[in-house]
Amino acid sequence: MALTSNAGIECLNKLKGWRLHLAWLRLQDGDHKPVLRIAIDGAISIFCGKFFNNSYIDEPVVCSTRSLLMSGGLSKDRCVSSFELLAKKVLAGLDIQSEKPGVVFRDLLSLKSMAPWSVIDISRVSFPLIFRIGREEDTMNQDEGTFQLKGCPVLCDKAGKVWTPMTLADEAAIEASCRDILLVCYAPLERARDVAAKSHLGRMVHMTQAFHFIMERAFLPEEEVVV
Repeated sequence: MALTSNAGIECLNKLKGWRLHLAWLRLQDGDHKPVLRIAIDGAISIFCGKFFNNSYIDEPVVCSTRSLLMSGGLSKDRCVSSFELLAKKVLAGLDIQSEKPGVVFRDLLSLKSMAPWSVIDISRVSFPLIFRIGREEDTMNQDEGTFQLKGCPVLCDKAGKVWTPMTLADEAAIEASCRDILLVCYAPLERARDVAAKSHLGRMVHMTQAFHFIMERAFLPEEEVVV
């Protein structure tokens, strides 16, 4: 059953230097695979063309994200965001599948903004959310095993479920038929204009017509700001 728009989006951002952009989208009726396939092919072509002979590692948004990941005490080799994991897959020739519209949006928005995003089945979220540093007990299951989240930035809900800008594992919880999704962009506050989460998201919604907006909000450290 679809959620009602008065459910609200509540989040407390406890991590200095991060700006969270949250968007609740609802899937439109119809077969969106053809237009999503066009969007995927276009985004991959542009990204691979831009970084065919150049590295994305030195891009300002990527550098700022790495610095923020390190601020939690992680070693340098662990400070790899989900954007970088996706970029490596795409540059290695691996495709983005079009079966799950929510996952497609997450991946294409990440490629366009060069920042990490999560996609969540909003019907499984117990608000409010809290963005904080991971603790010893915070873990996430992945195909290759359990991902330890101590020292990582994590987004957790009231029921204890966690998501993070450091893994693509959240796609496992999204079904192709999932109608209400919560997209989360984790942007370095100092590079928020470069990330342009709201602009990229608006263009994707307009171009594909796969989703429509229910609600959109941004959260700065320790305060809430309606966008």
